[in-house]
Amino acid sequence: MTITRRDFLNGTALAIAAGLAPAQLLHAQPRAGAPAAAYPPALTGLRGNHAGTYTLAHSLAREGAKYPAVLAREAFDLVVVGGGLSGLAAAWFYRRRFGANRRILILDNHDDFGGHAKRNEFTVRGKRLVTYGGSAEMPASAAGDAAVRELLAGLGLDAARPPAASADPYAALGMGRAVFFDAEHFGRDQWVAGDPFGEAIDARSGARAGGPDAAALSRFLDRAPLPAADRAALARLAAGTTDYLPALSGAERSAALRTMRYAAFLRDKAGIGLAGQRFLRSRSLDAYALDADGISVADAIAIGLPAGANMPAPAGNARLGKSPGSRLWFADGNASLARLLVQSLIPGVARVAAPAQVVSAAFDYGRLDREGDPVRLRLNSTAIAVEPDGPITRVTYGFSGNLHRVEARHVVLAGYNMMIPYLLPSLPAQQKATLHNEAKAPLVYTKVALDHWQAFAALRTRRIHAPAMPYTDLWLEPPGGREPSDPAVLHMLYVPTVPDSGMPARDRFRAGRALLLGTPFDAMERDIRAQLDRMLGHQGFASKDVIRGITVNRWAHGYSYMPDSLAGENVAPEAAWPGLAGVGNISIANSDNAGSPSLTAAVAQGKRAVERLPG
Repeated sequence: MTITRRDFLNGTALAIAAGLAPAQLLHAQPRAGAPAAAYPPALTGLRGNHAGTYTLAHSLAREGAKYPAVLAREAFDLVVVGGGLSGLAAAWFYRRRFGANRRILILDNHDDFGGHAKRNEFTVRGKRLVTYGGSAEMPASAAGDAAVRELLAGLGLDAARPPAASADPYAALGMGRAVFFDAEHFGRDQWVAGDPFGEAIDARSGARAGGPDAAALSRFLDRAPLPAADRAALARLAAGTTDYLPALSGAERSAALRTMRYAAFLRDKAGIGLAGQRFLRSRSLDAYALDADGISVADAIAIGLPAGANMPAPAGNARLGKSPGSRLWFADGNASLARLLVQSLIPGVARVAAPAQVVSAAFDYGRLDREGDPVRLRLNSTAIAVEPDGPITRVTYGFSGNLHRVEARHVVLAGYNMMIPYLLPSLPAQQKATLHNEAKAPLVYTKVALDHWQAFAALRTRRIHAPAMPYTDLWLEPPGGREPSDPAVLHMLYVPTVPDSGMPARDRFRAGRALLLGTPFDAMERDIRAQLDRMLGHQGFASKDVIRGITVNRWAHGYSYMPDSLAGENVAPEAAWPGLAGVGNISIANSDNAGSPSLTAAVAQGKRAVERLPG
């Protein structure tokens, strides 16, 4: 799905609660604090940044709402604003530095903890299917980071070794990749078995390797609904023997790769026409939440996309959270790490004898926020003000339809960077300017619970790339059983883009965010069902009969913004944004600081935030 500037404006209008007074906005929040009858991971429909999570935040940032002061009724050693991986890690490191008896309150505006590391569950025909709703993989950079190694070791894990290896049942059945070309962009709807470009990206995993198998590539292109000239140009590009920048070498070539859009390179240097460009346009969405027009040639090479001869090796991008070099450690992704952290901080919430058992362990959400516990995690709680006053800081938040205030010796802000200037207006001007400029990338992880996966087995396909459709990448996750008649979860990736616009990444992200916030669930569900019926209907798939549940993990504020070389932001590969520390006894965590949407960045920034707190 593509979007325009009109979509941006319309989406913005739909996304804010214009005209409501602060008191009305406060009471518009979903009721919270009652015993958790609903188990958040099992909720379906619109999740991620679900309704109610942003109402108060938008009232501050977009409307300048003012809320009355209230008396503080609780006091803590540490208050953490944000219960994602960085905030949970900060609480964990805080206890290591200041002592396990310290009183800690963690506030999160969602109805579940973990931030982007959310867990989704379905039950189909009595079988529980566990999957991830956001942050999923352990990045290749994790094993080299001291903070990650320390935290994982403290949780009983080894940063260099996944806790368990699971066999791929689909590979044993000979199920591979396929591409679905849609009529609107390629002249006709057509399935083509195989996907040499996708397979080459998988094989590279961040290290130099050969391009697509020549014979497989030839067979694929012969069947693809692409003009002959594009097929020839794509074959030449994939072969890797042509130097498309022959006049450039050394520093000049390196500079050009960082400042040239990959889409322009495909068009102007590789001679690929519109249809061929469309075929490659969406290959970078999962890694960057940007299409070929939004990434540089260097970015493309880093994830294994072809760029011809005499190019640097695809050494990977350490900032990426999702890349060919990252790996899924748990069925529910990094939600298991969030659970292990919560269980370490609040032992009564679950019984986990060994880390690998966390995926199946039961969690008691009723024990997250209990009077007398040294660590308390309070969900559905949106911070609206952080006010330093000498040795203490007061934090005001909305919870259960009312305002509440607490006092703390230390505060760690581990939410989204762009909100911090509104919570803490006393920050130095330079810090506020940098924080204001944050623009997280929007994306959607949709999970579809299938009664069976027989259509995929008939097509001998486990992963589909649909270059120009709303959901560009779909793949079957390990099923509840090994037979095509067994239930399974289908992962679907959608990233709202503004292709061929030349817009800076920040503007693309803001436009995409507005569209996501302005699109209701029923419209999303209709599009999901329509795309699946269209793609799989010829194999007997009918969404009304096969789909047993849909969870749309809408991340309007998704991937942290990474320095954009196309915009001249040449920050060193592993450097954080400069000058973002906090002030006094208030410290800033979260992966936004590192310019990296990765678990590595989240954990490292959580530890850094604790280290800079005064003793």
